Amino acid sequence: MANALDSFRLDGKVAVVTGGSKGIGMFYSAALADAGANVVVADIDPDTVRETTDRLNGAHPGQALGVELDVTNRESVRTMVQQIDDRWGRLDILVNNAGLFSVLKARETPWEIPDDEFDRVMMVNVRGMYVATAEALPLMERNGWGRIINIASGLAFKGSPQLMHYAASKGAVVNLTKSMATALGHKGITVNALAPGGTASPTVIANRPPNASGMSERTAQQRIIKRVEVPEDLVGTLLYLASPASDFMTGQTIVVDGGTYLH
Repeated sequence: MANALDSFRLDGKVAVVTGGSKGIGMFYSAALADAGANVVVADIDPDTVRETTDRLNGAHPGQALGVELDVTNRESVRTMVQQIDDRWGRLDILVNNAGLFSVLKARETPWEIPDDEFDRVMMVNVRGMYVATAEALPLMERNGWGRIINIASGLAFKGSPQLMHYAASKGAVVNLTKSMATALGHKGITVNALAPGGTASPTVIANRPPNASGMSERTAQQRIIKRVEVPEDLVGTLLYLASPASDFMTGQTIVVDGGTYLH
């Protein structure tokens, strides 16, 4: 009888994590490599791409490829896919994690978001996922098996007057996940979303305003599990969605937030 834990292994698979060199994405990249996958660390910041890729290759020699990527630029995405094809000739897992959040300013009124900021959030958080998926599909379809994991947010269900554009973009991600799943099920490719709650990631901590030092602790008190959410809380669900263990699940959004939002 096969070991049930083997269904969570990713040996020989190739995974892309957009926004994978920093913040929570850095933890996703490391978890996939730990599970045996070859990992493409794709991010817009070349310095952190290099640092994270070097660190992963130190722990898992030859398993990481660093790529500078702008998800709002289709040619940039195509170049990444070609690099993956040249290196491994396959693509099995796409984690659509790149997004604008930690650099966004929480506003006292939701009616003063500049047009260019609103459009940029939608371009990165929604269209970027669509473009990355569309460009990755031809390579993913070669094997008749694939996993697409879109990173949403608990704010997709709760809304946020302070970050109205961000919350709206993540609501769109949930719907985009359903549409993608319906379009790709017959190809052996599943599409699911992971929706974190407010997480104390390195990028959030670095960009948090000085007067918000108790923000994470206050959020924790609103949860059933009363502690601060950290990136390590998300990687188990990510690996489940990336692995054969989730073969019969698609079109779903899993909220991992310690019980803030129940559905």
